[in-house]
Amino acid sequence: MENEITLKKRIGYIALKSFIFMVLFAILHFLYTLSPNPFFQIISGTDESVFQHLKMGFIGYLLLIGIDYLIIRKRIENKQSFVFSRLISSLLVPWIIFIIWYLVPAFVGDHLPLARELTWALVVVLLTGVSVSLIDENTERIEYNLAIKIVIGILIVVSLIIFIWFSFELPWIDVFVLPE
Repeated sequence: MENEITLKKRIGYIALKSFIFMVLFAILHFLYTLSPNPFFQIISGTDESVFQHLKMGFIGYLLLIGIDYLIIRKRIENKQSFVFSRLISSLLVPWIIFIIWYLVPAFVGDHLPLARELTWALVVVLLTGVSVSLIDENTERIEYNLAIKIVIGILIVVSLIIFIWFSFELPWIDVFVLPE
């Protein structure tokens, strides 16, 4: 019975985190449109490009780390492992969104009608939330040494620089465009 209660709590917690991630993603999706200013340009989506959606996922998950901490702070056994497990997940969020999103073009090939595309977008964000929540849960058990903490920190800073910089000036080459 105790294992069943623990499993229900884990599923409930993962569902809650995934739902909060979806809400944060939705807020970041529309924030700049509702109030266009440089700060919101940095943290939210400014257009419908894949890059902006990856940025929304990354920033949304960084925000979720703070909310996650507030929810479970009294039960956290190792705060450093908690933080670094979440930072690893935040680095993975854009890639998980990318991988799941492109399943439809890979298998369907053609554009989806708008209603199906929006439904698929919600499913992608939900699956991303569930995936990174499971990754968090497992990587929180790791003792992170100084070298990996430095690598994670550098990758977070570089990701922030890229997402902020490209919010104002697009790169010279796109992911799916052949170089000339």
